[in-house]
Amino acid sequence: MKPKTLTVATVQVACQLGDRDHNLANAEQYVAQAVQQGAKLVLLPEMMPGGYTLNEAIWETAEPFDGPSTQWMRELSKRSEIYLGTTFLEVDGEDFYNTFVLTGTEGEVIARVRKSPPASFEAYFFAGGSDYHWFDTPIGRIGVGICFENALYERYAELHQAGIDLYLRPFSGASFEAKFPVRQRDADVLNAALRDGTVETAKLMGIPVVMSNKVGRLVSTLPAGFPSQDIEFPGFSAIADSDGTLLGQIGPGKQGVVVGTVHLTPERKKRERVPRAFGRWTAKMPWWAFIWVLTQRMGEKAYAKSALRRSKALAVSKTPNPSFQRTASGGR
Repeated sequence: MKPKTLTVATVQVACQLGDRDHNLANAEQYVAQAVQQGAKLVLLPEMMPGGYTLNEAIWETAEPFDGPSTQWMRELSKRSEIYLGTTFLEVDGEDFYNTFVLTGTEGEVIARVRKSPPASFEAYFFAGGSDYHWFDTPIGRIGVGICFENALYERYAELHQAGIDLYLRPFSGASFEAKFPVRQRDADVLNAALRDGTVETAKLMGIPVVMSNKVGRLVSTLPAGFPSQDIEFPGFSAIADSDGTLLGQIGPGKQGVVVGTVHLTPERKKRERVPRAFGRWTAKMPWWAFIWVLTQRMGEKAYAKSALRRSKALAVSKTPNPSFQRTASGGR
């Protein structure tokens, strides 16, 4: 029988690019805190194990599906008797994917969901998947939206149609600054969406929502001659219950964990889907949002032609998995 309530946690951490051992050890201490507070499901940010950037350096963080990050998740889930979710850069043959994994209480892999489509410049560095973004588990039907996907009406429509019981949203969501073509009012709206979107989505769908985001600075060159980025991940990781009640949120610049008990109440689910009103988006976007679509399409073409991408992916695919180092709670 599916539970009527579930104690869940969101973890907010800073991640160092390319330092998987450090990132896993850092995350594990917060997972341990969540478990101590009774959490049965813990969500970590997008691209937590290897870190995040928007240039070729991200390929150096890639690993096979059964590599060290999934091994770490399986062992930690089994040891702590929890469900655990995050995304990492997966390599499969000639391709890279931003892949979400949920592991279960017996150390098994419950689900794999590949981000689709990659957001803007991400499309230069990994491909989109074709997975359903929902799956059934002993605790209910779970839906996943990976960062940018949550802004897409098609993702909302898919998850609404599936009748999910719980919505997980791992993010690498950065703050927007008022630099051309971003006006201050546009920046305020987009930043508010990152801060308030957990509660708004829970109210919209009538289901609990768990959102996990990074903190820290992102300094990255961009492809195709676009100017470099120097921006911040503000956090705002949060849990909202199915009636839209905010159960907790972590402020900007702070690492930490929030735990809350949500209600998996079918009666609260919204039966009518909110109609399409903003084209491809779930909410009103600034006029320059077409740049996200344009750079995504440019990236897809460049990715398809990239011989470097193929060689990098094949090199990782053919390399034996690196030895797994037990992190903070263990010792091997």
